[in-house]
Amino acid sequence: MEKKSSNWYVPPDIAVHFALPVVVAMVCVLAGVLLPLENDLKTGDALGIYFTALGLEAAGIILLFLARLPLYRQRRFWTVGPRELDRTHRRLYWLAYSFVIAGFGLLALVWLMAR
Repeated sequence: MEKKSSNWYVPPDIAVHFALPVVVAMVCVLAGVLLPLENDLKTGDALGIYFTALGLEAAGIILLFLARLPLYRQRRFWTVGPRELDRTHRRLYWLAYSFVIAGFGLLALVWLMAR
């Protein structure tokens, strides 16, 4: 093994131990933001829009993972944009982003209704 300080390789099994607390902290922050909003929703139609928005965003995230799966299999995690995807996965990529944007739009609508 090299003694250079610029060698930043971290084995994947060790990296999981560093990533897990970060993921848990992000989930806690997200829950801290979304749960009070859910408590403020009094009407049933706003609650339905809220859960629809969360469902759209979850579906968008899953579709985005599936669209980028060929890049993940090539171990290319840090590519930006869909230009290196084939035609089918590129369409899935843009469909995923449309789901996420629609979910954010509905969450903005619910936020305005709750104010």
